[in-house]
Amino acid sequence: MPKKKKAFVKPKYTESEQLLYDRLKAVRDKSAATYASENSVFEPLGESDPGGNPEFSDWLGDDSSQSDEERADANSAYLNETSPTGENIQAIPSNSGIYHTVVPMKDLSFKIAQNESVMQHGGCYITMGTDRPTTVMSGYGAKGFQNASTIDLVVGRAAGSRGTDGPKEGAVVDNNPVADAARIYISQLTDIDVNFGLAESVSGVATGGSGIAVKADDVRIIGRRSIKIVTGKTQGARGSGPHGEWTSLGFSMHQPAPSIELLAGNTSQERVVWGGLYNPIEKISTVQRACLGSNTRDALSELNGIVGELWSAVFNLSLIQSGYNSLVGIDPLRPWVAAAAPTVGIAALQFVLDSLWHTKVNAILWDLNYLTPYGYKFICSTNVKLS
Repeated sequence: MPKKKKAFVKPKYTESEQLLYDRLKAVRDKSAATYASENSVFEPLGESDPGGNPEFSDWLGDDSSQSDEERADANSAYLNETSPTGENIQAIPSNSGIYHTVVPMKDLSFKIAQNESVMQHGGCYITMGTDRPTTVMSGYGAKGFQNASTIDLVVGRAAGSRGTDGPKEGAVVDNNPVADAARIYISQLTDIDVNFGLAESVSGVATGGSGIAVKADDVRIIGRRSIKIVTGKTQGARGSGPHGEWTSLGFSMHQPAPSIELLAGNTSQERVVWGGLYNPIEKISTVQRACLGSNTRDALSELNGIVGELWSAVFNLSLIQSGYNSLVGIDPLRPWVAAAAPTVGIAALQFVLDSLWHTKVNAILWDLNYLTPYGYKFICSTNVKLS
């Protein structure tokens, strides 16, 4: 005997959920043709995520006493409900954007070069051709260079143009590394730093070589096990001759360890510090070398040892001076000397030797906290390594 399906039970909603439910139901109750003719798009309410990003079926109704199968059957029946004429009265309009339906977008035209092949879907583009960072007159492809093959993956062409307005309807657009929303640019021959407006720094400007650029509002590189940023030749490469791996243009790489540069703010200009009326003007480089954690730890540890030697000298001097003061304090001919001796001795113990011991304890704790692996503020990272 087949299992009897439980009837759909409409749950109780909060006020904000009820408003959203009513609005969705009003959208569904309209016919798809009427909704499309009005060219309207559903706009979510301000409080659009009650209950932690629920599935669409949760807006239609959910009963915690139902099983997953019963809930799916009930919601499916509700979505497929038809009118007496056979029309699906719960249908989601095909141009509303809800449930990944088509979203109305501006109609843009991309200027395609003669040697380019473009795959487009909505606002997504994959362009295969030659090096072309902006217009058809840019890049090595415009100069007729061979071996400048390029793959350009772009979403949101000219999205950042005209402020928040974006491109005009029907606009004809080129590649634009500044205004396009997000891009992955892979080229066999390009001036990668110049094309993306990157600051010149220690390694200079990369020109005339293969390059990959990734640009978006936010970029994340995620590795479940580890992430390595490596420069230099491949270890153990075979068939490359005595000099090992070559560049993409066939040149030898003489630098054993090319630099890794992290430029916050995309600037490498020196910072000028005004020293005042009598001090010279100082220039500070904004691009500096990174400290190696273990070497920095060893340097500070040695400095702590030098400071400890100074501490020992001051402590020994205080002990010697206290003994000398006790000796010269015995003077029957000058009673004021004897009267001052106890005060000087107590002051030396209280303000000199006691302070020295406090300094010694603080130095020991500083060494433990910052310069040892088990310190709670150990200066060396456990997970990030540099070379």
